[in-house]
Amino acid sequence: MIDSALYDQARDRVAKEGFTAAVQTKITVFINATKGGNVAYHSGVQWMAGLNVAQQHALSQYSRELEAISLLTRTARWSTDTALFMRAQQIVAPLVTAWSQIMLAPLGPLLNRDAAYRGMALGHAQLARIRLTPIIPETADALEPFVVALRRIEQENARMLQLQIRMLKSMDGELPVETREAQLESYQRLVDEVFRELLIWIADP
Repeated sequence: MIDSALYDQARDRVAKEGFTAAVQTKITVFINATKGGNVAYHSGVQWMAGLNVAQQHALSQYSRELEAISLLTRTARWSTDTALFMRAQQIVAPLVTAWSQIMLAPLGPLLNRDAAYRGMALGHAQLARIRLTPIIPETADALEPFVVALRRIEQENARMLQLQIRMLKSMDGELPVETREAQLESYQRLVDEVFRELLIWIADP
């Protein structure tokens, strides 16, 4: 789990300096990278016709994640400091690698049941563990565009999380219980580790 002190430190930094272009860049590059993995995972369904219920759920996830990326990208005030982009890529690299391993599995996640479950589990971990509204200070302008975008995305994440849980349960019979539980726990730890680095970075002077 994420130490609440990390949220406090990040929130204190934002309260002191505001959502600067640097902070908005850190958050946006991070969020877009995580959501980009889930978009890639669900992307195959966009070319299908006669969707069944599970495929409809996948298309919904795909569309909502694309919307979140587009919204944040167009709302953020971007920093011109290239070092921020490089550091953001370093922080999110373990998640990018995990998504790449899922997408490059033999036959891909559409036909490989292990890769399919791993993709669902990683998407679930991201939606469940990455929460940025706790770093918004009480003094923040509620109508600041970036604040509005963060809150809107997090509200949508909560809805998608419920959908992700249903999709995971629909796959319950395909893999042993021990395998499923180990995979979920592994991805939750991975997401926590990566997200912890982001919070520490936001809190840095």
